[in-house]
Amino acid sequence: MTKLIANISHTEQVKPLIEYNEKKVEKGEAERIHYTGFDENADKNTVISHFALHTRDSKRKDKNMHISLNFPIEDNSKLSNDFLKEISFEYLQKLGFPETHPYIIYRHFDAFQQHIHIVCPKIIEGKKIINDSNLYLRSQKITRELEIKHDLLQVSNVKNSVKKIPEDIQIKEQIADVLDKRKRYSYAVDYIIKNYHPISISEFNSQLKLVGLEIITNSYLNKDNVEMTGYQYKLDGSNDLPLNASTLYSNPGEKKLKKLFANNKRYRVRRETEIKEYIFNKVFSKYHHLTHDQFAKELEKIDVEIKYTYKNEEVAAYRIFDKRENLFYKPSGIDRNLSYGNLKDKFGAKIVRNYKYHNATLLFVLDKKYKELYPNHSKELNAQHYVMFMAKNGMYPDVYNGKLRFNNYSNKNPSESDYTAPIPIVLKKLDFNEISNLVHSKNYRSQVWQYQKELINEKVEMVPEKGLSELLLKGIDKLIDLLDIKEKSTTSNKPKKQNL
Repeated sequence: MTKLIANISHTEQVKPLIEYNEKKVEKGEAERIHYTGFDENADKNTVISHFALHTRDSKRKDKNMHISLNFPIEDNSKLSNDFLKEISFEYLQKLGFPETHPYIIYRHFDAFQQHIHIVCPKIIEGKKIINDSNLYLRSQKITRELEIKHDLLQVSNVKNSVKKIPEDIQIKEQIADVLDKRKRYSYAVDYIIKNYHPISISEFNSQLKLVGLEIITNSYLNKDNVEMTGYQYKLDGSNDLPLNASTLYSNPGEKKLKKLFANNKRYRVRRETEIKEYIFNKVFSKYHHLTHDQFAKELEKIDVEIKYTYKNEEVAAYRIFDKRENLFYKPSGIDRNLSYGNLKDKFGAKIVRNYKYHNATLLFVLDKKYKELYPNHSKELNAQHYVMFMAKNGMYPDVYNGKLRFNNYSNKNPSESDYTAPIPIVLKKLDFNEISNLVHSKNYRSQVWQYQKELINEKVEMVPEKGLSELLLKGIDKLIDLLDIKEKSTTSNKPKKQNL
């Protein structure tokens, strides 16, 4: 999911920055929307002279700043020029620039994701420079504040998710106007390049179809008589006249795509590793045996769809469809141990849960939740309160060899290995009558269901006692999922140094 991102660079000379943006204006790929000089319509040489004069007393190698503010595509409709000027002014002021500081803003149209470029001196006056310590972290904090103030789409708590392609970026019919066609095709191709991670032409072509395009390759000899590959883009499945890659804004031709595919291989390794580790460390740790349907449901949690192949009405193989990338992966291509032949012993007609995993994980999740809800309590000082909290959430206390341990009450016939490790609680501090009255009450399952729903912040439903068993097992799974969500949130909130 996109968010408001600020990218900052520094340079000694302002001329290349102004010329880059003014060239975009001349080509119709940008417009100047604000300049704080004496004449808002001043030519580029006047602007360059103005900024050079402002920094003439400084010999620093980084006395000019180039900032790009990139906005969420979901907020395109509200991004008027006046709004962009307002948010730019606020951003610069929060960074520490005075109200009268010179700067110039360009709005670029060379990508579907709306963005502006701000060029300004870092010198405030004379040799005094803006405070640039911790600049990237400060910038990140400012962009988060601006997202909230201006009701922009905020950073997602989950690092990765399935992308919803905006309707207005999809090409659904032929476009007669050449300039409009160039712009729309540029936006669509750029969207795929920025939001997906193909590592081959065939994968790239598959993802282009999501925005209504396809890629055509053709070979030709260059001026040195070397065979090259040319790329063209056209409306998917039509006889429409294609556009050469070189005519699109980002020039997505052979050179750019080769570099793109090479860079994306690192992402592919991470994604395949995520899928492999999730299957082995999460799914197969939770169950001794599971059904094919349950396996598919578990993989949906990481945006993976399982497609089974049948032979004689029995599952013979499966494929992995990555909904984040809109691509199929061959399981054995990720890891040979993921082939169906190596996994088939894990499947059965019934689900057999691994309660050793469930009990250990539930205890960990509930222990963290207890500390969050009751920061002034502890299991050592408030033993009865702690054990009652666990019991209300389905963790049945048991004493063995003078030590307390837990087992989820849904595990009716636990083996010794199913129980949690011993809990460091002094038994004489516990009122076992109160605990026993709770866990042996007629409506115990209903109470557990109620507490589960409260912990996972869902509406409490009235459910007949006889229909609770399956729902309670789902509640267990959702509590365990809290751990996964927490891990993803922690990962996604780590600051990136230059991508703010």
